[in-house]
Amino acid sequence: GAFTRRTIASNQSTPLNDKRSVHLKSSMVREWMMFIVLVAIGAAGRWLCRDIPNFTPAAGVAVFAGLYFSTPALAILTPLAVMVVSNIGLQSYGNWGMLAVVYAALLFPVFLSRVLSQSESGRRRLRPTGMLACGVLPSIFFFLLTNFAVWFGGGLYAPTPTGLLNCYIQAIPFYHYTLISDLLFIGIAILSYELIVYFDHLNQAMAVEN
Repeated sequence: GAFTRRTIASNQSTPLNDKRSVHLKSSMVREWMMFIVLVAIGAAGRWLCRDIPNFTPAAGVAVFAGLYFSTPALAILTPLAVMVVSNIGLQSYGNWGMLAVVYAALLFPVFLSRVLSQSESGRRRLRPTGMLACGVLPSIFFFLLTNFAVWFGGGLYAPTPTGLLNCYIQAIPFYHYTLISDLLFIGIAILSYELIVYFDHLNQAMAVEN
């Protein structure tokens, strides 16, 4: 009957639906492949730079993940996976509380890059001011949060405003390593992302012409 014909017609795939399905699967494969690459780069970078205090590509990986991945969960998972994998064989942070604070601090660049970016042709793009903010703010946030945790944890500094100030002062020599590494690796991350976007647009334009 008419109901049967409508049911059969509704179950039949169309070229448009097939094309969308293939595109979706291809996009998911690309994102998971990029996830693996980023975790490998981030972990290798931490291992190679382990002798330099606070010099790590983790924030750069986090900014790239925030810009590249369409799924927020995958963007958040990337820097966490970098830390989990790279912490194998590296010196421990001493306690689970400090470890959690460091992990939380590395999520800030992910959220920052997503908040400051705007969607253009299906891709997130940062304005120059956004690029500068992503390069500078993560190191400041990391410095303030982790050293507050050190002071709050007690034992090393007096539980007073003066003790907190002294904690920050003592940490200043280490801050410049964080800032330099963030400027370097976040700069590389943004440049790499922009190159990917450029070649994606170039390939799309060539596909339309053909």
